[in-house]
Amino acid sequence: MDITSAAIATIISATTSATVTLVLAKLNSKKHLDDQLDAILKIAVQYPYLECEDFTNQWTSDYDRDNEKFLRYEVYCTLIFNYLSRVAQIIEKFLAAKSWVRLHGKYWIDPTEAYENVDSYDESFVKLIEGYLKGGNNK
Repeated sequence: MDITSAAIATIISATTSATVTLVLAKLNSKKHLDDQLDAILKIAVQYPYLECEDFTNQWTSDYDRDNEKFLRYEVYCTLIFNYLSRVAQIIEKFLAAKSWVRLHGKYWIDPTEAYENVDSYDESFVKLIEGYLKGGNNK
């Protein structure tokens, strides 16, 4: 069976088209995430107290429903956690971090040199790894 130059051209064209489509989809997805982050940051600039620890430490789920600041904060936090959830899903699709960490958990728990694991990485990463190992729902 001979493959004609027209068939080869069709295969190359289809492959190129599929590749371009995938690349554009990834770029659009990243742009969408960037746009969402920009929108959240614009809200924070408009209402700086939303990122102020003195304010956020006052949070209670039993807040006064007539308090506009806490109403806004509740919605703002929903935006933040929705955004972080989307980013975490992308990371989890790319890399099965939790199962990988758990597979090598004994190495983390029992390092060759004492405290090598916790001293070699930043605190947030250490907490993430330890959360995975404790069975938490950390992403």
